[in-house]
Amino acid sequence: MSRLLEPVAVAVTSLAAVGASLWLDLVTTDAERAAASTEAATSTAVPGLMLAAASVVVLLARPGDTVGRLLGVVACWWSLDGSFYGWIAFSLARGLPGTDLGFWFVARSGAFLLSGLVGLLLLYPTGRLLPGRWRPLAVLAAAASVALPVALLLAPDAVVFGAGEPVGSTELVPFPFSDAAAEAMLRAGQVLTLGSVVLAVALLWVRHRGASAYERTQLRWLLWAGIMCVLMVVAASTLSVGGLVTTVLLDLAVAALSISVAIGLVRPRTLDVDALVAWTLTTAVVAAVVVAVDLLVLAAGTAVLGERLDERDVTVVVLVLAVVVYGPLRAWLGGLVRRLLLGRRGDRYGAVSALAARLETSDSVDEQLPALAGAVADAFKVRHVRVEVLTPDGGLLSAAHGTAPTEVHQIDIAYQGEQVGRLVLPVDGFRSMLSHRDRGLLVDLVRQAAVAIRARLLATELQESRERLVIGREDDRRRIRRDLHDGLGPALGGVALRLQAAGNAIDADPVRARELVRLARTEVGDALEDVRRLVHDLRPPALDDLGLEAAVRQQAERVRSELDVTVTASGVSGLPAAVEVAAYRIVAEALTNVVRHAGASRADVCLEAGPGALTVVVADDGRGIAADVSAGVGLLSLRERAEELGGRCEVSCPESGGTTVRAVLPYGTAVSETAAVPREEGSVR
Repeated sequence: MSRLLEPVAVAVTSLAAVGASLWLDLVTTDAERAAASTEAATSTAVPGLMLAAASVVVLLARPGDTVGRLLGVVACWWSLDGSFYGWIAFSLARGLPGTDLGFWFVARSGAFLLSGLVGLLLLYPTGRLLPGRWRPLAVLAAAASVALPVALLLAPDAVVFGAGEPVGSTELVPFPFSDAAAEAMLRAGQVLTLGSVVLAVALLWVRHRGASAYERTQLRWLLWAGIMCVLMVVAASTLSVGGLVTTVLLDLAVAALSISVAIGLVRPRTLDVDALVAWTLTTAVVAAVVVAVDLLVLAAGTAVLGERLDERDVTVVVLVLAVVVYGPLRAWLGGLVRRLLLGRRGDRYGAVSALAARLETSDSVDEQLPALAGAVADAFKVRHVRVEVLTPDGGLLSAAHGTAPTEVHQIDIAYQGEQVGRLVLPVDGFRSMLSHRDRGLLVDLVRQAAVAIRARLLATELQESRERLVIGREDDRRRIRRDLHDGLGPALGGVALRLQAAGNAIDADPVRARELVRLARTEVGDALEDVRRLVHDLRPPALDDLGLEAAVRQQAERVRSELDVTVTASGVSGLPAAVEVAAYRIVAEALTNVVRHAGASRADVCLEAGPGALTVVVADDGRGIAADVSAGVGLLSLRERAEELGGRCEVSCPESGGTTVRAVLPYGTAVSETAAVPREEGSVR
């Protein structure tokens, strides 16, 4: 029940005051209001009802909230101010008591509403003043905000009312000084109170700089309310229409403040406030420019045509101008202003076309990334953009446009569930306020460009990989040629000569002939060993003799003295030759790396053949790979062997420790028995 006490009290007080104002307006004539120099009271009380509604919403959602209570006090004060304003004319015309009280409340206490505005700026949204070194300034602003209300309470009637409007006296205490001193006091109070508003706005900006993301969203709702209030006041002052129109504009300003404060305190993320702020500013600028053009066209038409055309002709001319000139001009001007303020974010096709044009004129990745950053900055009118693209090897390429601000936020860019890069934008500035639609367009633009850039990186890397493969195969051919020419060829030639010499000596010196045959047999054995080595380099014989699983187990046995190795295999029979060789080499090189560098006591090897790929995993319990260690020849060899078959190889160090090598080797139509056989490389980590 206590939770409802405050919102109910605010609602009842404000409704009663507005109801009284409405009744007083209905029973008071225009002549009676003119005699009291007052106007309709309801228009004065209604803003208080709007603020009361916001206070009730906040207090119901956040019982005991300081800002909600302050709103309630200001709302009730404002509504009562309107009812007392209506009471002045009603009581004065009928000689009823309370006229002086009405004059006192309206003239002397109404300025406290401005103090309430300063309090709202100082306390929103946390309900507490800024801490630390800013607290004395906040206290100073709060004290200065009551300077004018206190001066009005102390000043004599002659200074406050000029001609002495009250029937009696509204002075609480006699002013001990002259009227000139009272006027000086009022002037000083005005300066201090208006200065407190400026100081409160500055402290609100300080609060925004140090606020969390959630509080910044709340503060931007207040920013939007401030923009609306300024726009309504400027419109009322510029149009100079007065009366009902001015009242409606000011009521709209208070309504915007009430709605924004309520949303900002209760559910600040209900709507996209950044998009609302940007749209409001853009619309205001467009409207201002269009009105200025309207006035210029009207003035030019009046100066040129004058009174030479009758009303019908003028109407026809205005309609023609509106259709032929004014409509297209206003559309073009509106688009120009929006592009100047917010860029091309509203023209999705134009933004995409501009980005495509920039990328087409850029040949290399070093040129594409800066072009992409510049295109995004121009399209969205953001003062700083940094684009980062992840390279296939886990590296990072980045390019920036503009000077980096103090605070930035990152937007991750993903493609098919994989992060391909990120976008870095400023946090502050209304141009950095991206709506969900803007953010979607931005991410789509950068994602497509990032994918294109990454594709180019992949193409470049593929070309380099192919060049390495060609060079490697040529090296293999050169090595085999050298081994055949320098090793096997001379050995066989020597055997032939020894056999010829043995044939010549078989009759004359049988002992010498037998010795030559023995030496020839030894040289033939050495030649056979060379042949076996060459064959083994091309394809390990164990794969043909034993199969992939047994060959891998044989490799595990060779390092058993250094390492406890467990091998598990599933469905690895009948695989393409190229896949078997790649898997065998990857396991052999990974185990060699473990023995040489990991300091591990155990390693697990797992071979698992799926519907379209063979997965090879080698995991150890060693020391892992330090973050500052660059990939050596062995790790690059693992990766290249997998990429030769269109697969991939990843080396990771899990949090539990050790190193895990995981290779995926696809097979099927893309890999056949005639696929190129991977070359042997070193096993240096």
